[in-house]
Amino acid sequence: MPKGSVRAAHGRQSMKALLHHEAFAARNRNGQATIMAVLSALTERADYDTMTTRPGWDALITATGTSRTTVARVLRLLLAWGIIGRVAAGRQAKYAATGPDGDRINEAAVYVLCTPSPLALVHKVGTPPALGGSHLKKKKLTHTRARENNFTKDVASPRLIVDGGASAAPAAQVPWRPEIQWPSHRTTSRRIQRVAAAAEIRNRSFPLRCMTTKDVASTCRDFFLAGWTVADLLHALDWKPDGTAWPHSGAPDTKDAWRMRGWLRHRLGAWRTEAAEPLRSRDQQAAARQAEQRRQQETESRRVLERQAERAARLSEGASPAKVTALAQIRAIFDASR
Repeated sequence: MPKGSVRAAHGRQSMKALLHHEAFAARNRNGQATIMAVLSALTERADYDTMTTRPGWDALITATGTSRTTVARVLRLLLAWGIIGRVAAGRQAKYAATGPDGDRINEAAVYVLCTPSPLALVHKVGTPPALGGSHLKKKKLTHTRARENNFTKDVASPRLIVDGGASAAPAAQVPWRPEIQWPSHRTTSRRIQRVAAAAEIRNRSFPLRCMTTKDVASTCRDFFLAGWTVADLLHALDWKPDGTAWPHSGAPDTKDAWRMRGWLRHRLGAWRTEAAEPLRSRDQQAAARQAEQRRQQETESRRVLERQAERAARLSEGASPAKVTALAQIRAIFDASR
């Protein structure tokens, strides 16, 4: 069993571990497709009681459509990443032991499907390094500062986010920098803020987990620039502009990032004008209604003050209170008729 790995309970665990591996995310699409094809061939021929697989070279070459050299290189990568383990190496017939019938046959290599051990996510760490160097290099450590040789407590690693295959760039969390959580009703003004908002959308909307944060931010870019918030975009994924709900079965049951990207563009496309410009979002519509209500209240307050000032002026000129009241009622009737 590779170091830091345990036997998988199902083939999907090995595939999930592969998709989350940083080295796998750094490869191009063709390389990722070849590696996934080899692991799929191993999984399809696995014994689910022992999670061992014994496909043989011919089966792997036929299933993946590649050469023996490519298959061997992919197997070495899977072994190095801890996705599979080698139980027994294969042997040619001339080196194999004789069977009951006295014949010698080729022996295929035996592999076991693996997944990272939960204990492998715990690392022993000391004081995090200061960003950019600075005074900590020259400052003498005292007993109040943690030293690497006497630090005994284990610290869990940062929360990992499922990375999609839309971009070949690795999207692993940087140590000592927690994940940015963007407020739901706050607009964005810079690229790093749009990325943080896209990460929040991806974390809240489960179907979008197969896409990378970079892909979500790129798809929603013009909506962010139009002043949409995280809450606005999540609302647009569930509701149409006329107030009717989208069908909950509309999201495709897939892990392909390109299909989910098309689904996301389709849902957001309903919130565009004929010129493909984003409509006013729910928060923007609510802000406009509140502004209109404030304007009406200010206008009404101004009218009340004007009437009170006019009444006081008429009373000061010597007009009777009954006359002033009658004139005010007549003016109120004319204002209501307008």
